[in-house]
Amino acid sequence: MVIKIIKLFSFVSIFLCTIISSAQTVDIKLKFAKKYAYCNCIYTNNVKLDEKYLSNKFQISDKSSKEFIELGKIKERDSEKIRSFTEKITGGFYLIESPYYSESGDSNTITSTCLEFYESKELDKFIKKLYKK
Repeated sequence: MVIKIIKLFSFVSIFLCTIISSAQTVDIKLKFAKKYAYCNCIYTNNVKLDEKYLSNKFQISDKSSKEFIELGKIKERDSEKIRSFTEKITGGFYLIESPYYSESGDSNTITSTCLEFYESKELDKFIKKLYKK
């Protein structure tokens, strides 16, 4: 009888650990997918704002998007869907004029606007639907 109880307890413990681990894996994937969308928002809008952004040494050496793809184990198909959604929703952020003065001329708030997108329910909903959580 004691052995049966120990076996049952072991089985339940393993089962619960598996469920918890799986949930954490999905949460991690969602987190990195959202960060990937944020990076894509910044990149897309800066390229549209200034074509020289592509040749900027910082941009060439910044591998954040690749890091989020690898850490989140984002598949190429999902990566394309995230980029497409991000472009559709945020593709015009570079057109939003900043109310702040800049001595160098035009100014923008691409980073802060993309951060609002990152924190949006719309992105949450899309990413959760993509990973069916």
